[in-house]
Amino acid sequence: MLPAPRNYAIYPQVVLADKPTEMTIVPTERAFLLFEGKEYNVIVTTLDDDETDYHDGGTCHHKLTAVAHDGVLRFSYTFPAEGEHLIRFEYKEQKFFELHVFSLYKDLYRLRPVRGDLHSHSYRSDGRQDPAAAMGHYREQGYDFYTLTDHNRYYPGGEVDEVYDGVKLGITRVKGEEVHAPGSVVHIVHAGGKSSVADIYIHDKDRYDREIAEYESRVPASIPERYKGRYARAMWVTDRIHEAGGIAIFAHPYWRPGASKVYNVNNEFTRILLTSGMFDAFELVGGQTQVGINRCVALLMELREEGFKIPLVGSSDVHGMENVSSFPHMFTICFVKENENDAIIDAVKQFNCVAVEATNNEYTRHYRCYGSFRLVTYAQFLLKNYFPNLQRICQGEGIAMRTYAFDDASKSLIEAQVKQTDNYRLRFFGKKAPALPTAAIHAFEEKWRAVHMEGPTAKGSLVHMDPPNRQI
Repeated sequence: MLPAPRNYAIYPQVVLADKPTEMTIVPTERAFLLFEGKEYNVIVTTLDDDETDYHDGGTCHHKLTAVAHDGVLRFSYTFPAEGEHLIRFEYKEQKFFELHVFSLYKDLYRLRPVRGDLHSHSYRSDGRQDPAAAMGHYREQGYDFYTLTDHNRYYPGGEVDEVYDGVKLGITRVKGEEVHAPGSVVHIVHAGGKSSVADIYIHDKDRYDREIAEYESRVPASIPERYKGRYARAMWVTDRIHEAGGIAIFAHPYWRPGASKVYNVNNEFTRILLTSGMFDAFELVGGQTQVGINRCVALLMELREEGFKIPLVGSSDVHGMENVSSFPHMFTICFVKENENDAIIDAVKQFNCVAVEATNNEYTRHYRCYGSFRLVTYAQFLLKNYFPNLQRICQGEGIAMRTYAFDDASKSLIEAQVKQTDNYRLRFFGKKAPALPTAAIHAFEEKWRAVHMEGPTAKGSLVHMDPPNRQI
């Protein structure tokens, strides 16, 4: 469900904490230009400030006035500490609009939040989408990165790169594959590496057998005999992933061994693998039911008491995009320097990521986020105020990508829409000035407001409060 359109926006919406910032409230549509010289109240409440008195209905912490010019309202404010702030926008002491701002300390402010999937499949293995078209579907849903991890197949990613070669895209393809080492039930997602691991045992089985024999001799004595062969193969796979420059993700840990899928990992072996140190991330959210995720959380809480920590990621493990609960409802938010392969991988390794699952209710969407308290708090703000609005803009971009992949659209169509998404992102995070009403827009609105003033005084529009009043 896309967010409802709003009449006003505030820029930037993410700011540097404890530093004066120039804020601008702008109309999002022509009819809502603010009136020249009119005075408005701006009331700022820091949501984590415990000085607010609950019993008096909420004390406004800071109230200031600002005068509208050129159809917008500008004011300067220093947002304290790190957290969310509510901006109430008033005219003649009557609340008119609410907006939200998040302030960050410098280390996190420098990083860009990107939403993506680290585990997905295409028609080149057992999925139901064309690889290049799938990336367009992801962008249409507002994703910033997409990892194609077909079973034992690294090469379909090259197909995606060839289709979009030379086109500036707003979405990044993270390299990947899902590795099923022969003789093992453990599936391991390889994300970000520069070469294939599966190609080794597919094209040079003798090498694989020799190396596995050597790895079996290195399995710690503490590993139960029944698991040693699988443990050795997991060691081999994760070492090869690291040699390729990727991360090894322990995927779908709670597929049940007693179910129809015979390649699942039982509870005991799950704990052994997780605490082995060979994995870089744990797919806590991964195309599974909430029951499975709850069990994962319970296990992680126990392991945390023992001093164990591992980055958490969310993925869809999507095979088809029709009538599925995991796409686009299970994903990862990474906080990166740039939206590119290596930076995304580094963000996961450095715990700069949050695993997310969303309800797929058509009308009300709720998110459960898993990660550090600081990042989860920020992610919840972004999931309400940034990512849904970004998706609105990305829809056309994703559709253009799929059409282009079928030779029915131009490169320039995609790139024009990428520019729009870039502009929104840069303005949201204060990296670019907001778009202001032009002289032509002012002239247009003044003309039609004059016509409106001659209209009826009854409630035929929002403009009815005073003798024919123009919308603030």
